[in-house]
Amino acid sequence: MSFLLKCCCVLLFVFCVLHLNAQEFVVRGRVADEKTKVPLSHVLVTIRSSENKVVKYTQTDPDGKYGIKLSEFLENHKLCFSILGYASQSVVLNKEQQTYDVYMFEKATTIKEVIVKAPGIHEKGDTITYVTSSFAGVEDKSLADVLKKMPGIEIEESGKIKYNGVEINKFYIEGKDLLGGRYGLATNNVHHQDVGSVEVMENHQPIKALQDISFSQNPAINIRLKEDAKARWVGTANIGAGDGVDPFLWNAELVGMRFTSKMQTLNTYKTNNTGTNIVKETNSLSFDNRDNNFPKSYSLKDYLEVEPDYLSDIDVDRVRFNESHLISTNNLWSLGKNGDLTSQITYTNNRLESNVHSVVKYFLADSTIVNEEGESSVSHQNHLSGNVVLNANTPTYYIKNKLNADIYWDDIDMLISGTYPNTQSASTPYRSFSNDFEMIKRSENRTYTLNSYNSYQVKHQYLDVVKGDDKDRQEINSSAFYTNTNTALAFYLKPFTLSMKMGVLGVIRKMDSELTGIPNTFGQIENDLYVLNLTGYIGPELEYKNNGLEAKFNVPFSYFPYRYRDYVLDEKKSVSKFMIAPRMYLRYHFTSRLSASISASLAKKPIEEQQFYKGLLLQNYRNLSRGILNFDAGIRKSVMLSTHFKVPLKAFFANASVIRVWNTSKRIRERFFVDEFIVNGFATQESTLKMWMANGQISKGLSNPHNILSISGSYMKFRANTLQNDIETPYSSVRWDVKPKVKLRMLSWLNISYEMKYMKESLSASSTGTYSSSEMFSQVLSGNFAYKSKWYFQLLGEHYNNRLSSSNSKHLFLADAEFTYSINNRWELNFAAKNIFDEKEYNYSIYDALTRVDKEYEIRPRTIMASIFFRF
Repeated sequence: MSFLLKCCCVLLFVFCVLHLNAQEFVVRGRVADEKTKVPLSHVLVTIRSSENKVVKYTQTDPDGKYGIKLSEFLENHKLCFSILGYASQSVVLNKEQQTYDVYMFEKATTIKEVIVKAPGIHEKGDTITYVTSSFAGVEDKSLADVLKKMPGIEIEESGKIKYNGVEINKFYIEGKDLLGGRYGLATNNVHHQDVGSVEVMENHQPIKALQDISFSQNPAINIRLKEDAKARWVGTANIGAGDGVDPFLWNAELVGMRFTSKMQTLNTYKTNNTGTNIVKETNSLSFDNRDNNFPKSYSLKDYLEVEPDYLSDIDVDRVRFNESHLISTNNLWSLGKNGDLTSQITYTNNRLESNVHSVVKYFLADSTIVNEEGESSVSHQNHLSGNVVLNANTPTYYIKNKLNADIYWDDIDMLISGTYPNTQSASTPYRSFSNDFEMIKRSENRTYTLNSYNSYQVKHQYLDVVKGDDKDRQEINSSAFYTNTNTALAFYLKPFTLSMKMGVLGVIRKMDSELTGIPNTFGQIENDLYVLNLTGYIGPELEYKNNGLEAKFNVPFSYFPYRYRDYVLDEKKSVSKFMIAPRMYLRYHFTSRLSASISASLAKKPIEEQQFYKGLLLQNYRNLSRGILNFDAGIRKSVMLSTHFKVPLKAFFANASVIRVWNTSKRIRERFFVDEFIVNGFATQESTLKMWMANGQISKGLSNPHNILSISGSYMKFRANTLQNDIETPYSSVRWDVKPKVKLRMLSWLNISYEMKYMKESLSASSTGTYSSSEMFSQVLSGNFAYKSKWYFQLLGEHYNNRLSSSNSKHLFLADAEFTYSINNRWELNFAAKNIFDEKEYNYSIYDALTRVDKEYEIRPRTIMASIFFRF
C-alpha cells in the first residue's frame, strides 16, 4: 500500500471517530438543597430505562455538579437523583435538553437495617450508643454513676469526661447544648432512670458550616431521654439528717427538669455539711481547642497564696469539713430548627474548715531546712455567675454570642502553729465581665470567620499577717482589659482546606500594691505599674483529609510590642518581639477500629507579662515573691505520639500516648532563705527543662455488661534546675502509677467492685547528694447486695499504705455501710454509716521542685445519716 493511500485511510478513520463523537449525548447539571441552595455532593445520579433498569450512573462532586456521557440519545429514559435524607427525584430525558439543574428537599428516610450488637452497646457509623439500663444497678442514682460503668468512658475527679482517652468537646441533651460546658450539673443530677441511652459521636464537628471543611479529633456525648421523661416535669428530691462531728448533719437536694422540643430547663438546689463537694458541679469543663499562643480567654493572676490545704490520693470528702449551698437554673429556648437562646445563673456559698499538720523539707546545696506547720483555717467562698448565649448553627452560617459575668467574694482566716506561729486573714474579691462573639459564613467551598472576645476584670486582694506584736499587711489592686479579635478566610479544594487567620490581641493591665511591716532591706515594697501589649498575628493553616489520613499544618506569625511603665521608679521600657510557632498534627486510620497520631510544635514561649513587677509581694506569712522585667522568651518543643483502638461491639477499648517536652528559657527560678522568709523570684540566666510523659488505658466489658476489667497507668520524669541562695541546683523527679479495676456481677443479687492503685514518687539532686522517695498503695473493695429490688445493702472498705521513708509506713483502714429500702419505684429510705472504724488522720508525702512535704490531715469522724429519696 502506497504512502498516500495509508494517509488517506488514517484521515478517513479520524473523520469517522470525530463524527461518532459528534453524535455523543452528554447529560450534565447541578444539584442543590431547595431551601439553602447549598450544593449537594455524593448525590447518586442514574439514567434508567422504562423498566427501571440502571443504564449509567455517577455522583455529584463537592460543587454539586455531575456529567454522564451517552453514545446517543436514549428514548423513554429518565434521569434519577437520590441521597439519604432527601426525597428522590426523576426527570424524563429530552432530546432537546442536555442540562438538568435539580433542587432537592429534605425528607426523613426509614432504613431497614440489621445491627450486630453486644449487650448494651450499638455501633452505627461514627456513633456508639450505650443503653443505660444495661449498665445501671440498684445502687446507682445519677447518670454519672452509670457512665463510670460504661467501657471506654472515663470520668475524672474534676468531672471531665473522656472517651477512649480523648476529652469530649460537647455535651448535649436531646441534641441541644443546654449547659455550655458545665455538664457536671447534668451528670450528677439527672437520674439514670430518666435516660434511655448515651450516644458517643466520634470525631464530632459541632459547627455545621465546617463539617466537611475542618475535621475534629474529639468526640461528643448526647444524652437521649426516655419518652416518659420528656414534655413534663421530672426530677428528684432527697433530704437527710444525722450525727457526726457536729451536733446536727444535713443533706438536702432538689432537682427539677423539663425537656420539650421548644424548651429545656434544669434547676438544682443543694446544701450539705457532710463533706460532699457540690461546688465542683458548676465548674466549666469546656473543651478548649484554641490557640495557646493567642488564647481567647485571660485571667488575672492570684498573687496571694492563702487557702485551705488540698488533699490528694484519697477521697477529698473524707477530710472536707463544710457548709455548702448551691442554686442553679439553666434554660434553653429553641429559636427554630437551628437556633437556640440559653441562660445560666448559678450561686454557690461554701464554708470550709481545714486542720492539717505538715513538715516541709527544703533541700539546699549545703543543708536541709525543716519547717513544721500546723494549719487551722476557716474560709468563706461566694460565687455568683450568669451568662446569656445566642446561637445559630446552620450549614451556611454559624453565629454565637455569649455575654458572661462572674463575681467572687472570698475570705479566709488561718491560724498557724509550729516553727513560725501566726494568724493570717485574707480577702480576695474578684469581678469579671466578658463578651464572646463568633461568626462563620459559608459560601459553597469558602468560609469567612469573625471572632471577637473582650473582657474586663478587677481583682482586689488583702492579706494581714499577725506574728505576736508585729503585723504585716499586703494590699494588691489589679485590673485588666483584654481583647482578641480575628478574622479568617478558608477555601476547600478537596481534599485540602487552606485557611488564613489574621487578628489583633491586646492587654491593658494595671497593678498597684503596698506592703507594710516588712523592712526596706528586703528591697522595693511598693508597685504601681502599667503594661500595654498589642499583638498582631497571622496564621496560615493547611488541612488534608483523604483515605484515612488527616493532617493539619499551622505556622502562625506574630509581632508584639510591649510598653511597660513603673510609676514608683519612674521607669519606662518598650520592647518589640517577633514570634513564629509551627505546629503539625497527623492521624491515620488504619481501620475503623485502629488509629494513630503524631503532633509536634516548636515555638517561643509566651511572655508572662503578669510577672512584670519589681516590688515585693507578700504571698503568705512565709513567702515573698519578686517579679522580673525580662522580655526574652524561651523556646518550647514538644512531640506527642498516641494510638487508639476499639472494638465497641465487644466492649474493648485501648489507648496510649507518649509525650516529650524540651523547654529552654532565658530566666531561671530562684529562692532565697532570709530569716523566716523565703523570697521567690527569677534571675536572668538560661535554664532548661526536659520531660517525658506517658499514659495508657485498657478496658474490656465481659459478656455481662455489668462486668468490666480495666487497667490504666501513667509515667512522668522531668529534669530542671533552680537557684537557691545563688547556688544553681539541677534536680530530677520521677512519678509513676498503675491502677487496675474490676467490676463483677457474681450473682443476680451480688455485685463486687475492686480498685487498686500503686504510685511511687522520687526526687534526686546529685549535686547535693539528695535522694528522697515515697510510695502509696491503696485498694477499695465494695460489695452490693440486692434482694428482690426492694432491699439493697452496700459495704465499702478502703485501705491506704503510705511509705513515707524506709522505716516509716502508715496504714489507714476506712469502712462505710449503706442500707436502702425501696418503698416503690419512686420512694426510698436510706441509712448510711461513714468511717465506721472512726479513724482520725491520714498521712502522705508530695514533692514540689526541691521540696518535700509530709502532710497529716484530720479525717471526718464516724457519722450516721438517715435520708428519704423521692423521684417524680
